[in-house]
Amino acid sequence: MVVTARAAELKAAGKDVIGLGAGEPDFDTPDFIKEAAIQAIHDGKTKYTPVGGTPSLKRAVCEKFKRDNGLVYQPNQVLVTSGGKLGCYNLVQVLIGPDDECIIPAPYWVSYPDMVLLADGKPVIIKTTVEQNFKISPEQLEASITPRTKMLFLNSPSNPTGVAYSRAELEALGEVLRRHPNIIVGTDDMYEQILWADEPFCNLVM
Repeated sequence: MVVTARAAELKAAGKDVIGLGAGEPDFDTPDFIKEAAIQAIHDGKTKYTPVGGTPSLKRAVCEKFKRDNGLVYQPNQVLVTSGGKLGCYNLVQVLIGPDDECIIPAPYWVSYPDMVLLADGKPVIIKTTVEQNFKISPEQLEASITPRTKMLFLNSPSNPTGVAYSRAELEALGEVLRRHPNIIVGTDDMYEQILWADEPFCNLVM
């Protein structure tokens, strides 16, 4: 957000700036979403809702996963949070305790390590290079796993690089993880609709 604020300052000063800070689109919220939000207010939907999400929203999430990803879930398997960051934070708070390790491929979204530190855990950073297209290899993953490893964050397409793992690459990582069945994978698919490659989106679950 510091980078985003600085970009806004430069733009206000008349500079020609391309902001590479906050991960948000450069277009406005579509009108049908605005209209639905306004209508909800007119319909009196301004009170507290169930903490884990309304039944209709949970059903819509299940329908999305089935339609777009071929994954079948039930509403009682869905937990809605007020944003992806809170969802990731809640996951870390549940899984990570003092001195537990969470593997994080780099470059990474800036909040992942701090979430682990807030849980008194240890972020284990796997560095990547442009030569490997900023993707971790199965060998790197295996070498980073210890008896204290509880979690792996996998963000594909990536923030900030934009690269996405192919199905074959995910299957290779999956083979490593099968040898360590106690490791939980936090698969952050925030940008699944923003793909630069011809191959369709997939994640470890698919």
